[in-house]
Amino acid sequence: MPAKATKSTSTNDQSIAYYDDENHNYEDFWVGREYEHNSELIALSKLLHNKHYQVAMDYGGGYGRISPAILDHADKLILVDPSNKQLDIAKKHLKQYNNVEFVRIDKQDTVPADDNSIDLLVMVRVSHHLPDPAATFAEINRVLKPGGEAIIEVANEAHFINRMRYLKHLKGVPKEPVAIGQVANGIKENTPFVNHNPKTIQETLDQLGLQPVTKLSVSNLRHQYLKEHLSLGRMLAMERFFQGKLSVLDFGPSIFFMVKKTSK
Repeated sequence: MPAKATKSTSTNDQSIAYYDDENHNYEDFWVGREYEHNSELIALSKLLHNKHYQVAMDYGGGYGRISPAILDHADKLILVDPSNKQLDIAKKHLKQYNNVEFVRIDKQDTVPADDNSIDLLVMVRVSHHLPDPAATFAEINRVLKPGGEAIIEVANEAHFINRMRYLKHLKGVPKEPVAIGQVANGIKENTPFVNHNPKTIQETLDQLGLQPVTKLSVSNLRHQYLKEHLSLGRMLAMERFFQGKLSVLDFGPSIFFMVKKTSK
């Protein structure tokens, strides 16, 4: 059944087509970020190992950067994004696949699918733009089939370096989202850009009946000094080793939650 947004619970009419900005090239944003990109692919590989789904959704998938990694584990993929520009690029990137549907959304907190229709939803590099993610999580819960799973990446305000900064000022990490200013490469000035406290995110997911399956700490070595002094291969080998072990500390700047829908 085609994806659609007619059953969405969203009442937010604010435009979210941030990456339609003609001054912003999201592909260029990833030039020089090979470590971060491959760290996320490693996380997806770990979380999806030996799993297969009928219908998967790459929510906020942009130009399809991680879509091939999801397609390895799904019969069909629905790539959802608010940007016409990114969807057009994605259609070119993924033209070899005949099992991808491209869907544009125009409202925040909207997941364009029927109730109980998605087996796997992946949301990576979207939480930065969600000052109040609870409504989006509720939508994810709505569209997942009972027993369906979601991988939700969270921009982590509580990563190790930040915790040291807060500790220096005798403060704890805020429970609420923290605005962190402009994203790079000329994105529109009114674009929300925030980090989150993983503990708050976990509590919100729990309240919705999205049961934790596992958690990974990702991009743990994301520092310019390390990039300059270690080879990419060595950094990724260390990343692969540490993702699970450092997850209990919420160490890295990116936390991947895998959750399963338990509520009807």
